[in-house]
Amino acid sequence: MSERCYRCFRPLSNCFCPDIVPQDTGVKFVFLMHPKEAYRQKTGTGRLSALSLAGSEILVGINFDGNARLAELTSARDGRGGYGDGAGFYPVVLYPSPNARRSGDPAFREALAGRRLLVIILDATWFFARKMLIASTCLRDLPCLSFGAGYRSEFRIKRQPAPECLSTIESAAYLIRELKSAGLASPAADENRLLDLFRKMVDIQIEAEQARHEEMAAELRPDLFKRQV
Repeated sequence: MSERCYRCFRPLSNCFCPDIVPQDTGVKFVFLMHPKEAYRQKTGTGRLSALSLAGSEILVGINFDGNARLAELTSARDGRGGYGDGAGFYPVVLYPSPNARRSGDPAFREALAGRRLLVIILDATWFFARKMLIASTCLRDLPCLSFGAGYRSEFRIKRQPAPECLSTIESAAYLIRELKSAGLASPAADENRLLDLFRKMVDIQIEAEQARHEEMAAELRPDLFKRQV
């Protein structure tokens, strides 16, 4: 097994850290990461997202009802004052529920009432994200936020359940775009930095997969891969 960077969890030969410059978007992001994404997924983008967004946090688990940190961060729900680091936040879950709000909705801006937005993103496959949402009753009474526009994933190395299903880093990037357009994120926030990082990861994975296939083919048919003298 190749050595890995303990920051981005990528192989040292393809470490992304030199390309990651954390940016302050004016929004607090919390990534609820399924254990499979945290420990097994080679193409997971949640960690890259968190490293790219200053002040963001990763919490690993499936059922977050007993998670003290999440309870603190979402303690200002329902207009309550909140406590600790949760004071002054307006927590939402990025999820396409039927009653999900949109960044450009006047009612959403009114609900914020000057508080800082805290966005919770479920970092898992769509199958496991639903299970996490069902298991975590603490998330059910939080308002959901979704996209106002339609997007298509560029995840060429991973089949999504539907064309509109996005990777975690794409979701964060497009949400920043819409929040910025609505005046709810820093005007200096640049979602393209996340998208460029994502595209680089996809290109590297495609190249690695192609090289692996060529090595396998050379083992099976070495006569076809002899170098010309």
